[in-house]
Amino acid sequence: MRTARQWRAPRRFLITGAAALLTAPLAVIGTTAPAAASVIRFERATSISYTDAKQPAVAFPVDTTDNVPVGTWKSDGATHTSRAYFTFDLMPYRGKEVINAYGVTGESSVTDCEKPRKIEIWRTDTPAQPPTWNTAPQVHENADAVFDSPACPAGYLELDLTDIVRQAVADGQDSLTLMARIAGKKEKERRFGRWLKPLGISIEANAAPDVPSALTVEGRTCTDGLLIGTTRPVLSAEITDPDKVDGFAGDQVSATFAWWPADRPTERTEWTSYPYYAPTRFTYTVPEGGLVNGGTYAFSVRAADQHASSDWSPECRFTVDTVRPPAPTVTSTDYPSGWNPPGHGGPGIPGTFHFTAPGADDIAGYYYGESGPFSYMAADESGAATISHAPTRSPSGRLYVQAADRTGNRSAQTIYEFTVRDTAPRITDGNPGGAFGEPRELTFTPGMEDVVEYTYRLNDEEPVTVPAGADGTATATITPRKSGSNRITVTSRTSGRLPSGEGQLSFYLSTEPTVSSEQYPIGGAEGALVGTPGTFVFHPGMPGVTEYVWSVAGGPEQTVAAEADGTASVTFTSTFGGFHWMEVYSRTADGTVSGTASVYFEATSWAPTIESTDYPVYQESGGPGVAGEFTFRPARDGVTGYVYTFEGEEERTVTAGADGVATINWTPQSYPADRSGWVRLTVRATMGSMVSDETEHSFVLNRLAPTVTSSDYPPTGGGGPNVPGQFTLTAQMPGSTEFVYRYNGDEQTVAAGADGTATITLTPQYDGSHYLYVSSRTASGITSGEDYYYFQVNYPG
Repeated sequence: MRTARQWRAPRRFLITGAAALLTAPLAVIGTTAPAAASVIRFERATSISYTDAKQPAVAFPVDTTDNVPVGTWKSDGATHTSRAYFTFDLMPYRGKEVINAYGVTGESSVTDCEKPRKIEIWRTDTPAQPPTWNTAPQVHENADAVFDSPACPAGYLELDLTDIVRQAVADGQDSLTLMARIAGKKEKERRFGRWLKPLGISIEANAAPDVPSALTVEGRTCTDGLLIGTTRPVLSAEITDPDKVDGFAGDQVSATFAWWPADRPTERTEWTSYPYYAPTRFTYTVPEGGLVNGGTYAFSVRAADQHASSDWSPECRFTVDTVRPPAPTVTSTDYPSGWNPPGHGGPGIPGTFHFTAPGADDIAGYYYGESGPFSYMAADESGAATISHAPTRSPSGRLYVQAADRTGNRSAQTIYEFTVRDTAPRITDGNPGGAFGEPRELTFTPGMEDVVEYTYRLNDEEPVTVPAGADGTATATITPRKSGSNRITVTSRTSGRLPSGEGQLSFYLSTEPTVSSEQYPIGGAEGALVGTPGTFVFHPGMPGVTEYVWSVAGGPEQTVAAEADGTASVTFTSTFGGFHWMEVYSRTADGTVSGTASVYFEATSWAPTIESTDYPVYQESGGPGVAGEFTFRPARDGVTGYVYTFEGEEERTVTAGADGVATINWTPQSYPADRSGWVRLTVRATMGSMVSDETEHSFVLNRLAPTVTSSDYPPTGGGGPNVPGQFTLTAQMPGSTEFVYRYNGDEQTVAAGADGTATITLTPQYDGSHYLYVSSRTASGITSGEDYYYFQVNYPG
């Protein structure tokens, strides 16, 4: 018996702490090493009870989550002495090897933490009913004393139960009952009493893997007389293991493959895989040189986990046959080989083809097909086969054929070529220039004898069948209503129900409208100036047009009604120079939509130019309150004025001089912090009612934020918490009359002196980094940009 031990961390149990004890899952997977995984279950007691010497004839069963008393305790002025009993189900461990078992409990309360812990765990018989003090079950060996813990009460206590659980499983017991008590005479001393949390057992157990099953060679199930067509076959087996817990992976298992010549079992070769979680299928490829053609071999598989191995599986035998059969011979009287116009039969008309493999005595069948050997026909006892095949095209027919032996080896490919008569009907279009929606009379002429009917289809419409006349011809009228490519297909059939090949006729119907414009010629010639209204005339591409839908440069679609002659006119005024895409389609009253016409035209730009030495383009200059001059120059004669906008401000106009030039002055009222100082000026020239396309002039304003200096708190550090310091603010923006500053989130103002400066006093409340944000303002409200002053406050002492 182990009595007093130093407290230590639990060795194998994966869940620690009192809270985890109460919420532990029923099963976990040990993963101490990839090759040594095993299943660990945390078993809770199936029943818990305690006895009381004060009431020796009474049993006290409790819920399996309740705490129980051990030792001596008081209640309602009476003294009680108790022992606790915990029963566990061992049925899941029958036939398994117990690797480790650790009991886990904890204290919910302790009478006197000054006294050492004296808890013992004993194995007893399993009682049929919750025991009383008088009917206590037979006590056997002492399992262990629970580990000491410096905590009191200790939320987590552990003890080694491996020997007891292992012996109980080995003896075939269905259950295990453990008694908790206070050791010896200490049991009657109240100072040693305590209340325990429900005892649980963390059990690591293992069952040997199952015997491998479902053995295959090259993916083929083992059967008598199995033939394999390779000397490097892939062997495989399904491996399972009883140690599989729902919701978790099972044990890691490995597979050992053993193979040998069937008549020389001592020439055995074995190979063991890496471990992997069961269930799984393991495969092994026999290395080059291990097998020879004509040899018969056997293999078997054994599974193993960290602790045990299965028996060897029943052996699987196979014979290696790598000899390919000869290429087959193909003959047909219905479709003789060779190029012999006009050919025989026709598309869809079946013919008989005969396959043989001269010199081979183990032919199982033939693979064949018009585009490759994909279909299969079994051979008769003589090794020959006959198929019926209908060619699908003319004039060239082809069959790809391979012979296959009983092993599955395929021969070289035979390509049988023959001539197929063209039986497709001819189609004559009576109105080849017909427009969209106009009827066309089609005449079908036979391509074979005894035609009694034709079946034709226009595009994806339903097929239509018409009878043939006495001369074998037929007529049909169609009215195509599909823009773009159209196709008619037709087949015929004889009185004997023989089908013909397929005849085809394709034609194209253009339904897109056409577009014309005097001001903006279609197709790319230089058009009118930007801002010039242009008239665009839409002309129908199909009859019955009632309206047009049009858009320019990806803009919104607009609808215009057609005139009686099917045309329509719209007006569009360009706002930018260069190429413009216009898309137009038409509709009829019944909802028929034409194709879309995509055309382009060009508008001539006359956007002005912008000059400024005060605020040059793409440069940083000026700033809030700094006036700047901007000059607008025309791109052509006749300009009378300009429309301009500084970003964020209202649109303004200015009249041009006789030379078309205009000059404006502009003073920024604030620094655009949200745009990092960028200002965008856009200008358009005007000429009467016409407005040009836009010119952009972008530049950056200087921030003109005040500067800050402080001898009390320089950037490198000074002062300390609660030590006042002075800061001098110096304006950089002309005309500044006050400063706006923010410190620790509070915004305040201070007047600027005649010299453009002001001094403020700040008292930092903590050491470390600090920021003072400052800007300035003029009397008229012009605001500079904001900047910050960074300084360090020294740590006190």
